[in-house]
Amino acid sequence: MGLSNGDVKENKSYRIMVDSEGTGHIRIIRRINLKTLIEIFKDLYLELKINPEKKPHIIIYVSHSVYGEMSDNMKHFHDFAVSCVDGTFDLTVIS
Repeated sequence: MGLSNGDVKENKSYRIMVDSEGTGHIRIIRRINLKTLIEIFKDLYLELKINPEKKPHIIIYVSHSVYGEMSDNMKHFHDFAVSCVDGTFDLTVIS
């Protein structure tokens, strides 16, 4: 992926960014399928995992309307990430 501090990878459905503290941010703009969510999460996770001194921290932002369409997939994926993957993962529903 090659994201450094402040760089943004954009797509019509999502944006990915790593901030100056090394936290990864995924902003889902339009509905995406579970496979796409897993792929962008994996790419960002592996990018953050490069720094062995810090556990990966990823925040996923999704609008209320998109969350309503994707809620089951998002909940199950978030539960999986929190319970099975090393790092901190937050899901933020924005209005």
